[in-house]
Amino acid sequence: MSWNVDDFWQEASFSIGAPRWAELLSDILTNILEHLEVTEILESVQRVCTNWWRYPDDIEAPQLLEQICRIVVDRSQGHSLKLAIENFGNVDLLYYVAQRCNQLRHLRLVRCSGNFAGGFTIAAKNFPLLEELDIYYTSITKDDVESVGRSCPLLKSLILDDTSSYLVGSPASEDNDKALAIANNMPELRHLSYHTNNLTFEGLQAIFEGCPYLESPNLGFY
Repeated sequence: MSWNVDDFWQEASFSIGAPRWAELLSDILTNILEHLEVTEILESVQRVCTNWWRYPDDIEAPQLLEQICRIVVDRSQGHSLKLAIENFGNVDLLYYVAQRCNQLRHLRLVRCSGNFAGGFTIAAKNFPLLEELDIYYTSITKDDVESVGRSCPLLKSLILDDTSSYLVGSPASEDNDKALAIANNMPELRHLSYHTNNLTFEGLQAIFEGCPYLESPNLGFY
């Protein structure tokens, strides 16, 4: 069966009393919208009612969100300056973005699914203008940090919340290695927020010596 938002809109226009779309139960709304194409959700759903416009924020649909993200990236035609990927996405999506958003200034990754470890060693070279990178609850490696530092010379702000590594019990040396990678490859940082569990005095000293322009360091421990 083929569903089309315009069919609902046309039917509502000719009915004696327009359907109260906003009063649809969430499970019924979800069932309707899951039969639509992504382009219909982007272009037509907001014409129905406020509740429909809020979809998919109200339900968990990571695959749909990833499809929408890819469409948004394509439509930006390489001119996106800021992108946030939260509660969905994987390393394949990172590669997709990197190949099409080389003007990006700010990238934010939060609770991305799958393993991002090693992803930036390939993707970072496509973000030469990146100035801000925020990473929360998403696993990356020392090599990722080094690649970002080498490939993103304009980087001024780095937020690295390594909670995911802490929860799986990362070795002490791994956290310290990331700190050394920051110190050795990101000399222009003005803001650094690095939350980890095993940062040593050696790592702290290296950061302050290697990043002389830091204005607001936030080096926390769990």
